[in-house]
Amino acid sequence: MINYDSKNWFEAIGHFKTSYVIRRTMRMCLGAGGYAAMVAVVEHLLEAHPSFAQLNISMGLEPGIFSLLGVFLSLMLVFRTNTAYDRWWEGRKLWGSLVNHTRGIAVRWHGLLSREDHTNRVFFARALTAYAKTLSDHLRGQAVPDLLMTYSGESRATLAGYTHLPNKIARDIWERGEFLYRDQFIDGFQYSQVQPEVQHLLDIHGACERIRATPIPFAHNFFIKLFILAYCSLLPFVLVPVVGYYAILLTMFVVYALVGLEYISVEIEEPFGTDCNDLPTHDMALRIGKQVHEILEVSQEETEHEVTRAYIVIS
Repeated sequence: MINYDSKNWFEAIGHFKTSYVIRRTMRMCLGAGGYAAMVAVVEHLLEAHPSFAQLNISMGLEPGIFSLLGVFLSLMLVFRTNTAYDRWWEGRKLWGSLVNHTRGIAVRWHGLLSREDHTNRVFFARALTAYAKTLSDHLRGQAVPDLLMTYSGESRATLAGYTHLPNKIARDIWERGEFLYRDQFIDGFQYSQVQPEVQHLLDIHGACERIRATPIPFAHNFFIKLFILAYCSLLPFVLVPVVGYYAILLTMFVVYALVGLEYISVEIEEPFGTDCNDLPTHDMALRIGKQVHEILEVSQEETEHEVTRAYIVIS
């Protein structure tokens, strides 16, 4: 995700060369400019050649009908952009909830565990950190067992058998609470306060997977792209008879606006990817790890390099 100062216009414009969306859009604009130039040249030849001039042949289209199509296209683009942004914003709210609930779990266990119980404090710090990191990678299709070293004495070969590492970590966080309750480290009331937080993690995870696994319907996606292509293809035939060769620049400008909005919508409708405008879930996971270690009063440098049997170690 690009971090920038929204009040600084020139800083935003400075990303013109670095934005992937702008580069793709500019390629479309150049193609549209060449196409409009070809239409303008053909129209000029039809007007200048004596034989065609006598026949009064023109490639121009009626502007009024075309303006009406522009209104329909604008409404469709508004719906398309709002739908994509809703998915992006819902993903951001879910990761905000993940930050809050991981803090909540860490705060509760910090209050329940004694200061001398370093083992369980390290476990929950590592587990919550690993959950956030593996969830980020899982949503990006990059979750691999190598992110974890030993887990309850399991080898990497054993970890490779798990296709859903966030579920495994959530399960072990739940089991650790069960063990502490059975061994009477916590009472029933305390147990009922901490365990529901794990369910919140699963709810957030499920909602994120729902967004990732449910793309915009193909029929709508195909229709809007076809409509934009048809509109931009017919645009030079409307502009060339009116403004001549200036239609080349105007066509490129319109294509930049329409195609750019479509590319932006395509990029943000999958908020958990690695595009420059997607959510910075990896950075948020790192912040979660730092915060839960601080809450549980565990040194993050220690847990990252210390390999202890039966606990998660982040490599």
